[in-house]
Amino acid sequence: MSRADRSEQKGAGKAAAEAPPEPYDRLVVRLEKVVEELEGGELSLEHSIDKFAEGIRLAREAAKKLDEAERRVDMLLRAEDGTVESQPLAEDGSEGPR
Repeated sequence: MSRADRSEQKGAGKAAAEAPPEPYDRLVVRLEKVVEELEGGELSLEHSIDKFAEGIRLAREAAKKLDEAERRVDMLLRAEDGTVESQPLAEDGSEGPR
C-alpha cells in the first residue's frame, strides 16, 4: 500500500470520526432495514454476516443513546438535595403515581 493510499484512509477515518452523531430514530430505521434484509433470505452468507455485524453495531449505538437519554432525564429530575425523584411512566406514556 502506498503512502498516498494510507494517507487517504486516515483522512476517511477522521471524516467518519468527526461526523455528527446519528439521531436515535434514524438508527432504529436503519436497524429495521438491516433486519428486513436478513429476514429476506436473499443475501449471500458473506453479505449476511456483514449485515449482521452492521445490525449489532446499530443496536449497540441505539442502546447507548437510550442510556444517555436516561441519564439526562435522571439529572433533570434530581432534587436540590441531590436525591433523584425518578418516577416510572405508565404503559400509556403518562406519569405514574407520585
